[in-house]
Amino acid sequence: MQNVRERLELFVKKCKEIGLKITPQRLAVYEVLLKSPNHPTVEEIYEEVKKMYPYVSLATVYRTLETLERIGLVRRVCFWGNSARYDANTSEHHHLICERCGKIEDIELDDRISVPPELKGFKTESYSVNVYGLCPDCRSNLPS
Repeated sequence: MQNVRERLELFVKKCKEIGLKITPQRLAVYEVLLKSPNHPTVEEIYEEVKKMYPYVSLATVYRTLETLERIGLVRRVCFWGNSARYDANTSEHHHLICERCGKIEDIELDDRISVPPELKGFKTESYSVNVYGLCPDCRSNLPS
């Protein structure tokens, strides 16, 4: 995967190509995501961006994430029972999710799943596998 600087340059190039204004807040939201290893929620991203831009609004962060998702620079990672999380890694990959603390980690699976181009009337476009369990920290905190 490219480094943060290269990805930010790609962001600027993509914005220019589609005529999207490049604002400091948009750059900050994307940079926070690029540097985050843990698939943050909107609120977590907002708290980090607010450190750089104290007057940024939560609504701005939401709109920015929607825009970044629409133009293909971030992916929303959703799983039942929790807030949506965001991932700047848009390559095809899967996730390990801790059922106790909600930690999410990227994983690559060697075996490819064969998903038909149409399934129960849906035109399939992509897929993601979520593997649930307990992370090492939560496992070590279990009573003996």
